[in-house]
Amino acid sequence: MERIIDVTTARRQFGTLLDEVFHKGDVVTIERKGKPLAKIVPLEKNGSTSFGGSSVNCRQKMMLEELKSLPRIGIEQDPVDILRSMRKQKRIEASLKYGK
Repeated sequence: MERIIDVTTARRQFGTLLDEVFHKGDVVTIERKGKPLAKIVPLEKNGSTSFGGSSVNCRQKMMLEELKSLPRIGIEQDPVDILRSMRKQKRIEASLKYGK
């Protein structure tokens, strides 16, 4: 069940709201002066939460992709040189992005 409540009610009944969301699967929108401020939604079975087609895990996926793009460091490579080249590449990307 989806419902809308005001901030004061949410503050007074927060524990009850959480129980209803968790156990019943309710979705609660919290409003102040008629404007929606927040939405309490139940977690999905796999631990991620969907918001309008995007997942909370989307940020984690982006970070994983960035991690995969980092260069592999071998024993024979100097970490300082790798960091310098990474910083240089970021400066080049920033200058291209901002036109400096």
